[in-house]
Amino acid sequence: MTYTIDKSGAVQLGANSVPVPRTVSAEAHAFLATSPWAEPPDPAAERLPMWALRDFVDEQMKLAGEAAVQQYPVDIQEIEIAGVRCHLVKPHEIPEENRGLTLMNLHGGGFVMGSGSLVEAILIAYEAKVAVVAVDYRLAPEHPYPAAVDDAVAVYRTMLDYHRPDQIGIYGTSAGGFLTGQAIMRLRAEGLPLPACCGMFTAGGDLSDLGDTANIFTLMGFWGDLVLPTDHEISEIRAYLGGADAKDPAVSPVYGDLSHFPPTLLMSGTRDAVLSATASFHRALRRAGREADLFVFEAMPHAHWYMFHLPEAQEAISVQANFFLRKLRGDR
Repeated sequence: MTYTIDKSGAVQLGANSVPVPRTVSAEAHAFLATSPWAEPPDPAAERLPMWALRDFVDEQMKLAGEAAVQQYPVDIQEIEIAGVRCHLVKPHEIPEENRGLTLMNLHGGGFVMGSGSLVEAILIAYEAKVAVVAVDYRLAPEHPYPAAVDDAVAVYRTMLDYHRPDQIGIYGTSAGGFLTGQAIMRLRAEGLPLPACCGMFTAGGDLSDLGDTANIFTLMGFWGDLVLPTDHEISEIRAYLGGADAKDPAVSPVYGDLSHFPPTLLMSGTRDAVLSATASFHRALRRAGREADLFVFEAMPHAHWYMFHLPEAQEAISVQANFFLRKLRGDR
């Protein structure tokens, strides 16, 4: 079944219409009335691998970062930590109570693109008034699992030389959210102290099965076009795994012991193909007795907080920042 979007933002699925809920903002109405993809067209439909769009997406993310700095002014410095390219993103002023607190950000991009993406780091550094280290981890298919996790752990080890673990949080969106969960599992396996908290946004803990919404949206061709099964030759997840077992707990934490997981914030939207994966991992954490909060935004697509002009995006950013601050400050 194919879909179209009319000028009101309603999705036309054959003879059926799914209107935009009246509860979303006027800005969201306008946003949802546009196609989720600009040129070039969706790589799955063209049978091109997602990484073939790397240059295009990286340029778009660079422009998004430049726009974000105009609205959320911060200082940005390119640095190297443990041999890994990173960016240190800092608010212009850090309150005394936030001195020593820091966050690590793992960007999105399907594990295969998004190099140097700073949108998430900029938004949170500004809103939380905390320094953020954005890790430009190695990308698949050139560098499959565990290269990206290796980079994240190497940076975290160095951060421990300057910060207590209870002063550090790790977060990411989409692929970066999955990498956050994998990094936590690796830190535990290596006996390193865990961070105070983590954020897994529009991401889950099972790369072997993204769940119901991924299947539904892919079948409809609606917001989930890029979610290809892992046995598909151009699947970005397959490229990332590089032969690793998707059910290995180090890859998909849901199959492992979650009893150690730090307090976790999860976030998604009802038009997000990864909603099921996000919700399922939230339940898994709660079954393990861990502290986990889940926010689901009505009618919002994948990673809607990148569209920071939306009131719904600003609410999401505020929720993320406040969660990190509560945990880094010890719930004070």
